[in-house]
Amino acid sequence: MPRRPIDRFLIRVLLWLAPAFVIWWYALGSLLLLPVAGWTHWVLTYCFPQAIAAVEAHGITVDIVTQFLTTAPEPIAPSPGAQAQLIFTLNALKYTYGLPLLLALTLAAPTKIGDKLYRTIMGSLVFLLIPVWGLVCEALKVLVFQMEPAIAAQMGSTPLTRELLALAYQLGYLILPAVAPMLIWAALHRDFLREWLPQAQQRQSIASPVD
Repeated sequence: MPRRPIDRFLIRVLLWLAPAFVIWWYALGSLLLLPVAGWTHWVLTYCFPQAIAAVEAHGITVDIVTQFLTTAPEPIAPSPGAQAQLIFTLNALKYTYGLPLLLALTLAAPTKIGDKLYRTIMGSLVFLLIPVWGLVCEALKVLVFQMEPAIAAQMGSTPLTRELLALAYQLGYLILPAVAPMLIWAALHRDFLREWLPQAQQRQSIASPVD
């Protein structure tokens, strides 16, 4: 059996990862995305009222309802050339893949049940800012890069803002969901880190004595 506290902690994290992924996929995913959709709606409609009309949650996806019109598909168009409101769907769950790691880290920490519950709730609420960032950036990316040039022009994009938008989207999709869980956990478990770090430094100095 591992003797060091950090070894025991890492083993508990590994044991908690599988249940945390199950909880995230089957229970927390669609539930936690409800406030995410609401916050995303507020950000997009407040900052881009000329482009976004609403953000609607549907399970693990969200519909971005825009102010723009597009040609309606023929099977549902009342007449040839009829126009309809432009709506596109985004997968919101892909921005929350770091949540199971945050849950596993929190549940594996040597804290009381009440502390685990409090830190799980607080950490999850803070983490939900990550999918909001991701959805906002992806919605803008779709409008600026993937729609008709006329829509990008109405968005008022410039070469600089397009570069910044691409960077923000990559940050929200590739980096923040993976890094944020560890940073949030560290911020909520400073007491554990203050207790563990001196012990680790002491063991390191004993293991490698100065000649």
